[in-house]
Amino acid sequence: MCGLCGLLGEDLHWSDPLGDELPRRRERLRRIAAINQVLAVFRFKVEDFQGTSYLLLGPTGKQELASGLDSLWQAAERMLGRPLDPLDPRLLDHLEPSPLQESGS
Repeated sequence: MCGLCGLLGEDLHWSDPLGDELPRRRERLRRIAAINQVLAVFRFKVEDFQGTSYLLLGPTGKQELASGLDSLWQAAERMLGRPLDPLDPRLLDHLEPSPLQESGS
């Protein structure tokens, strides 16, 4: 992607917030943190790329750019070599808060 594309901004996605409670950049970083929490169970990591795309980093060093959440999920499936099930028990267990988190300790 060229530098000009990064300046033009990202298309809105259905998951974008309707309000403006947080600045756009901070909201994007909050979203990336949530994505990383979900994909960590598969040993993936996501980074921001010029404020317009996501850089998916695989556990073997493979990388792929994705323009939105849907293409990010597809890229993760390609890297993993199988479909990612959002209801996978391993994923749900990973996202479940531990007893320490629930008690606020």
